[in-house]
Amino acid sequence: MHDPDQTTTPGPAVLAESPVEFVRVPTPPMAPRTPRRVGGLAGAIIIAAVVAGWAVGHQLIASAVHAEAWPAWVAADAAFDEAATDYRETAERAESAIDRGDALVGIAVGDLVAEEDRASLQASIDEAREVIADRPASPGIAALGDPASFAPAWERYADLVSMLELVPSREAAAARYADARDLVAEGSLAIADATEALIAGTEARAASAVEENPSATVASRVAVEEAIAALRHSPTISSGDSSRYADLTAAVDEMRASHAAEVARLAEFPIRSEIEAFARSIAFGVPFDVEWAEEVGGYSSDGYYSGTAEFFQDVDGDGWGLISLTHSIEDAWSFDENAEAVVVHEVGHLQVLREACATIFDGPEFSGDHEVWATAWAIGMGYDLPGAGIEAYGRPSDAQIQASTACR
Repeated sequence: MHDPDQTTTPGPAVLAESPVEFVRVPTPPMAPRTPRRVGGLAGAIIIAAVVAGWAVGHQLIASAVHAEAWPAWVAADAAFDEAATDYRETAERAESAIDRGDALVGIAVGDLVAEEDRASLQASIDEAREVIADRPASPGIAALGDPASFAPAWERYADLVSMLELVPSREAAAARYADARDLVAEGSLAIADATEALIAGTEARAASAVEENPSATVASRVAVEEAIAALRHSPTISSGDSSRYADLTAAVDEMRASHAAEVARLAEFPIRSEIEAFARSIAFGVPFDVEWAEEVGGYSSDGYYSGTAEFFQDVDGDGWGLISLTHSIEDAWSFDENAEAVVVHEVGHLQVLREACATIFDGPEFSGDHEVWATAWAIGMGYDLPGAGIEAYGRPSDAQIQASTACR
């Protein structure tokens, strides 16, 4: 049976002798947590990522700014290199001009040189030398990294700081070198102008000497012209040109002496003077000298009238001649027309120096035969005589004689 006033518990029934006090049983303590290592590593990674991003950002920014500034540096550096090269080359030419000028001052002496021209050249040389000595300052060598190669951000930033100074420095240096180059070039030009003035003045004096000595031999006058022409080459001692002014002075002196000697000779031998004047009157402007000898061309004055003609060229490529005649021509001049005919024959030889006659001489009528030509020429001039060359070479055909008259 069940008594409702009695408490029962499942299982065996134990009857309590007294009331039981309620006691809270404490919760068992929790075990300590293991540290969350995964979360700490993630933080480090995040921090590293932030640092790396900052570094990469700086690298990218530094490289980009460096690359953008680089063309300005390249342009400034290239402009300086070009200006420095131009200056160096101009200075080298100027130094050569100074050397030539020094050499010219050393050899340009004598009465053919105006002292004021020589002094002007010396002054130009001195000024040019001073300008070259004042060489512009160089900005030095700069070591910057090329954008195409890798460099850390701090090097890029360092290059950028350097460029802020180097670009305007290079631009200023380029301007200095360009200005210096212009000054050096002006110095070279001044030397060239002074050199031209000195040489032109010398040429004018030498040419005047030629005009003042008309009786001088053609050979002596051509020697002066050749010496004048030699002055147009750069007169430098090192190239063996140190004697050019001395050579010109000597040539002018010889020409003056020749003039005096010819005047005296022609006064002493009036018949020769007459014969030579006659020869020049029929020479159509071909210049020549005349020499007299007892024997010419292997023929003696004892029994022969003999003559020869030789050809030479002057500095312009124009021809001049030398006629040699035996004394017998002078002796018979007044009474034997054959002596005159020999002279005409020799003058005829010289006519091939004229272009108009040379064309005929080289043509089919004569084919370059000198003796036939000279004989035909003398006959065409009215000397149909043995002395015209007929006795020695035979008589040319009428066609040849006629052809020889076409260039008179």
